[in-house]
Amino acid sequence: MVFYINKQAVEIKTRFENAPLTSPNEACAAMGMLYKIYGLPVPEKKEMVSDMKKDFHEAVAARPVPSEYAAKIISLLDEYYKDDRVTDEIYELLKYSYEEQY
Repeated sequence: MVFYINKQAVEIKTRFENAPLTSPNEACAAMGMLYKIYGLPVPEKKEMVSDMKKDFHEAVAARPVPSEYAAKIISLLDEYYKDDRVTDEIYELLKYSYEEQY
Protein backbone atom coordinates (compact mmCIF):
# COMPACT_ATOMS: atom_id res chain seq x y z
CA MET A 1 0.00 0.00 0.00
CA VAL A 2 1.22 3.49 -0.80
CA PHE A 3 0.41 5.33 2.41
CA TYR A 4 0.77 8.92 1.23
CA ILE A 5 -1.89 8.46 -1.47
CA ASN A 6 -4.53 7.65 1.16
CA LYS A 7 -3.61 10.64 3.31
CA GLN A 8 -3.56 12.85 0.22
CA ALA A 9 -7.02 11.59 -0.75
CA VAL A 10 -8.39 12.74 2.61
CA GLU A 11 -6.67 16.13 2.25
CA ILE A 12 -8.14 16.60 -1.22
CA LYS A 13 -11.64 15.53 -0.14
CA THR A 14 -11.69 18.27 2.52
CA ARG A 15 -11.79 20.81 -0.33
CA PHE A 16 -14.98 19.49 -1.92
CA GLU A 17 -18.60 18.93 -1.03
CA ASN A 18 -19.95 15.43 -1.55
CA ALA A 19 -16.56 13.74 -1.69
CA PRO A 20 -16.97 10.94 0.87
CA LEU A 21 -14.33 8.66 2.28
CA THR A 22 -14.54 5.41 0.34
CA SER A 23 -12.40 2.90 2.21
CA PRO A 24 -11.18 1.89 5.65
CA ASN A 25 -7.77 3.15 4.48
CA GLU A 26 -9.09 6.68 4.11
CA ALA A 27 -11.08 6.47 7.35
CA CYS A 28 -8.02 5.41 9.34
CA ALA A 29 -5.82 7.99 7.60
CA ALA A 30 -8.38 10.61 8.65
CA MET A 31 -8.25 9.39 12.25
CA GLY A 32 -4.45 9.54 12.31
CA MET A 33 -4.60 13.12 11.04
CA LEU A 34 -7.22 14.08 13.62
CA TYR A 35 -5.41 12.58 16.59
CA LYS A 36 -2.33 14.62 15.65
CA ILE A 37 -4.33 17.83 15.06
CA TYR A 38 -5.88 17.44 18.52
CA GLY A 39 -2.47 16.81 20.09
CA LEU A 40 -3.43 13.34 21.26
CA PRO A 41 -1.20 10.26 21.17
CA VAL A 42 -1.57 7.59 18.50
CA PRO A 43 -4.65 5.57 19.41
CA GLU A 44 -4.66 1.93 20.34
CA LYS A 45 -5.56 -0.44 17.50
CA LYS A 46 -9.08 -1.83 17.62
CA GLU A 47 -10.59 -4.59 15.53
CA MET A 48 -13.17 -2.50 13.65
CA VAL A 49 -13.26 1.00 12.16
CA SER A 50 -16.44 1.73 14.16
CA ASP A 51 -14.57 1.01 17.41
CA MET A 52 -11.76 3.36 16.38
CA LYS A 53 -14.28 6.09 15.50
CA LYS A 54 -16.05 5.64 18.86
CA ASP A 55 -12.74 5.95 20.73
CA PHE A 56 -11.85 9.09 18.76
CA HIS A 57 -15.14 10.77 19.59
CA GLU A 58 -14.78 9.86 23.27
CA ALA A 59 -11.22 11.26 23.31
CA VAL A 60 -12.28 14.64 21.88
CA ALA A 61 -15.78 14.99 23.32
CA ALA A 62 -14.81 17.69 25.84
CA ARG A 63 -12.46 19.54 23.49
CA PRO A 64 -13.32 22.31 21.05
CA VAL A 65 -12.77 21.57 17.37
CA PRO A 66 -9.38 23.20 16.68
CA SER A 67 -9.99 24.35 13.09
CA GLU A 68 -12.31 24.30 10.10
CA TYR A 69 -9.94 21.78 8.52
CA ALA A 70 -10.38 19.44 11.51
CA ALA A 71 -14.15 19.98 11.38
CA LYS A 72 -14.21 18.94 7.73
CA ILE A 73 -12.17 15.79 8.42
CA ILE A 74 -14.51 14.91 11.30
CA SER A 75 -17.48 15.39 8.99
CA LEU A 76 -15.93 13.08 6.41
CA LEU A 77 -15.16 10.49 9.07
CA ASP A 78 -18.67 10.65 10.55
CA GLU A 79 -20.19 10.11 7.11
CA TYR A 80 -18.12 6.95 6.59
CA TYR A 81 -20.64 4.22 7.30
CA LYS A 82 -18.85 0.97 6.49
CA ASP A 83 -17.67 -1.13 9.40
CA ASP A 84 -14.46 -2.67 8.16
CA ARG A 85 -11.69 -4.51 9.96
CA VAL A 86 -8.61 -2.54 10.93
CA THR A 87 -5.82 -4.71 9.56
CA ASP A 88 -2.22 -4.31 10.68
CA GLU A 89 -1.47 -2.55 7.39
CA ILE A 90 -4.35 -0.10 7.84
CA TYR A 91 -3.21 0.60 11.39
CA GLU A 92 0.29 1.34 10.04
CA LEU A 93 -1.38 3.81 7.65
CA LEU A 94 -3.09 5.50 10.61
CA LYS A 95 0.30 5.86 12.32
CA TYR A 96 1.88 7.18 9.11
CA SER A 97 -0.89 9.77 8.71
CA TYR A 98 -0.40 10.81 12.32
CA GLU A 99 3.35 11.26 11.89
CA GLU A 100 2.99 13.14 8.60
CA GLN A 101 0.31 15.56 9.83
CA TYR A 102 1.64 19.05 10.52
